[in-house]
Amino acid sequence: MSDDATDVMEVRTLIRVAFLMRMMTLLASLAGFVERTLSPVAIVAIAFLTLSSMAGISLPSVPDFLQRHPLLVMVDGLVMTALMVALGTDNPLVLVALSSCVVTGVVLPPLPAALSTVAMVGGYLTASLLDREIDSSFLVAFGFPITFVSVVVLGQVFRLLATRKRQSERAFADLVSGAAAAAERARLARELHDSTAKTLQGLTLTAQSLEHWIQRDPQRAAAEAGDIARASADAVARLRELLSTLRQDHLDQPFHESLAALARDCTHGRDVRLRLDLEEVSVSAPSVRYELLAAAREAILNALAHSGADRLSVRMCSDGDDLLVEIADDGCGFSLEVLPEREREGHFGVRGYTERLAQVGGRAEIETASGRGTSVRLVAPLMGLKEASYV
Repeated sequence: MSDDATDVMEVRTLIRVAFLMRMMTLLASLAGFVERTLSPVAIVAIAFLTLSSMAGISLPSVPDFLQRHPLLVMVDGLVMTALMVALGTDNPLVLVALSSCVVTGVVLPPLPAALSTVAMVGGYLTASLLDREIDSSFLVAFGFPITFVSVVVLGQVFRLLATRKRQSERAFADLVSGAAAAAERARLARELHDSTAKTLQGLTLTAQSLEHWIQRDPQRAAAEAGDIARASADAVARLRELLSTLRQDHLDQPFHESLAALARDCTHGRDVRLRLDLEEVSVSAPSVRYELLAAAREAILNALAHSGADRLSVRMCSDGDDLLVEIADDGCGFSLEVLPEREREGHFGVRGYTERLAQVGGRAEIETASGRGTSVRLVAPLMGLKEASYV
């Protein structure tokens, strides 16, 4: 079996449906034994069919197990063939063979499926020839064999279509992954240009003027050197923050897992109790994922640095077409009126994650008051509606 066939959900579902059909046809067939005496072979056949039907219906692992071991499917077909020969074609249990045809067509590759079908048709025709008491009408002689072949062929067609669908989905996923990688490179280039590159350019210009100030004004030179040291440290910190956020997210990882990993990483070693309440929401737009994680990281670090909180909660859920991430703490809180003054002192955390979300069509909402804790709600479009303008 190829990986494409074994990975298709529709194939697994149809296998379970085949076993459900086996159980139903078995129950219908039992009505035909009301006026008959059950032979030992019939009792064994009924027991085998009952157990295999119950296993196929109740055990989720059976479809995958059969796909990994297709020889068992061929054995099942041979058992049904033997039952037809032993019980005769006028036996109601012959109807159950249709379920074996379904599984044969869906699971087996063309050549083994054809061999199993030939064996079942041959067994049926042999049983018909041996049972001379039955009127050899067209339905008896050819109806069932034609039905067996038709069901197997339909199963093969379904298997082929399901496999091609899976291949198309993988090809589409590869295209999306490639586009996402390009978007990541574009974002990285923009981040480096807007933050680190500009800072380094300023450092270069300032460093070039040091020689002049050393000769003309040593005190000014010392001040400029101090500015260079602080700007360099800031550039290093920004670069580390950027790389940390990039490492935190993997596009093939569910977003709630990336957010949980980020929250645990930020609070690791801190004296704070972390609570996570994250709904499994699919977020595929790379820009939304990136900016949300960066904004959440900034909000968490702000809470850890300034709130003095004992407990921190991170909640995520969908809200219509939007995704909501809420970071709440039980700390000291603050007055929103102090934000302009904090920005003049060089603290741009709130403005930073607000601008990040605005770039992807989102927004940040802050609810806080002195002594009552802080709740930061980050809202962004699930489908990345502003993705094109962002990159």
